[in-house]
Amino acid sequence: MIDNEPLLRGIAANPGAPTAVLLRLLASEAKAAWPVFTQRRLPDEFVEAALRSPDAGVRRAIAGNPWLSDEQCLRLAGDPNDLVAVRLFSGKYAERRPRPLSDAVLERIHLATFERTAPHLTLNEIVGELDRCGAITATFRRRTASHPSPQLRLQASYFLDALDEEQRAALLDDPDPEVRAAARRYRAPMALTAEDLAHAGADRNRAYWYATRLVPPELFEAGLADGYAYNLAGNPHLTREEIHRLAAHPDPHVRHRVAERDDLTPELIALLAADPDPGVRRRAEVEPAPRRRAETLAVNWVDYSYPSANRWIFRNSLDRPALDWYHACARSPHPLLRRAAATCPELDAPTVELLAADPDPEVRQLLALCHPDAPPALLLETYLAVPEHRLRLRLRDTFPSRGVPAELARHDDPEVRELAAADPEFDGDLAALLADPDPSVRRAAAANPRTPVGTVAALLADPDAAPELREGAAASAHLTERQMGELLDRLEIPR
Repeated sequence: MIDNEPLLRGIAANPGAPTAVLLRLLASEAKAAWPVFTQRRLPDEFVEAALRSPDAGVRRAIAGNPWLSDEQCLRLAGDPNDLVAVRLFSGKYAERRPRPLSDAVLERIHLATFERTAPHLTLNEIVGELDRCGAITATFRRRTASHPSPQLRLQASYFLDALDEEQRAALLDDPDPEVRAAARRYRAPMALTAEDLAHAGADRNRAYWYATRLVPPELFEAGLADGYAYNLAGNPHLTREEIHRLAAHPDPHVRHRVAERDDLTPELIALLAADPDPGVRRRAEVEPAPRRRAETLAVNWVDYSYPSANRWIFRNSLDRPALDWYHACARSPHPLLRRAAATCPELDAPTVELLAADPDPEVRQLLALCHPDAPPALLLETYLAVPEHRLRLRLRDTFPSRGVPAELARHDDPEVRELAAADPEFDGDLAALLADPDPSVRRAAAANPRTPVGTVAALLADPDAAPELREGAAASAHLTERQMGELLDRLEIPR
């Protein structure tokens, strides 16, 4: 039996497919094409028709498209099917959308002041997924502190320490008793008890409590003995003596965690700056006392002294240093400070130009990943160096999809060869790419406008051709609207 799904996917991906052709793909008979709707820019007229579709599967596919307008996202956030709304921020492409969801969209999702039909998820589950995907912006979090809805003010209380003094005071005296109680609870940390530890269940609970709760002296000793020194080292409620003890811990990871604290004295910084471990020394000496929490967090975020360190580049921190601090860091001799500067998306043009030429590759890569005006050449450089963020980079408007170096076609990594195979200006050996061992490379080569019309026609006519080659051929710019329509007729897709 001939598999026609590749042809449907190819037509859905075809950049030359007019709205009339794409509309036919909304039929249930063309369901195989729907996942492609998340992977390319779509005409507004088509998106509008898809938003009105009675089929939740169509709307869900469209919701995962990362290039939707704010207005389109707002409508989808209120979709009667909660799985449609969740797809706005959850999924391979949606989680990497070039622009964040607007505050209006986030508010509609949080408050859910409309009826969901046949709900699959609770509101808490939806909001939890929203948070997990990193879709809640810092500006929205700050707005929730003074939002008319107590439901949102309650969420703001979880970030009490990161709010300004006026916001904290308002939440601590909030007219809603639940909000008021939550804010006061977060202001006064809960003490860890032996009973808590006895009923902790998963080890991650103990680790979290040792890092966040007020730890009595006897449980501090127990935590050290049980291997929780690293978690304790980040606990903001330690005594000066406890911090000194951890600063002398035999594990350099623990000492490094101490060096990341924002409450270190000059004496402790001097001690850690003489540490035998270079990573500990560097983190200690790069930031003198007194430290400011927002700046300390910004430096911690980009310090990869150990392989186990979190390398989460994209975050929405409530605590953000002043823009002047970032600009000053960009001109620092310390690479850690320049890395911190590179994470700021509001840097001015001269500073972007300066960091784009930085001798530290981490600085350049962070700039490419975080700044909307990073040079296209730097986006390509980072694509080659940081595989885990390739999709995010390719979704950027300025990512270089034309004129990439021809030698990339011979790269060991198929994701790099695919860039060359998809380049409409590629002047190398497309025939070799059509025979590449990787199917994604072969598909891109078949879709390339420089692949001869005869080759495209032969692939479409050959039912025994490899599926990825037929899919690529159906995505070729050589196909006219009439040819695409005839192809859909042949596949029995209704008009």
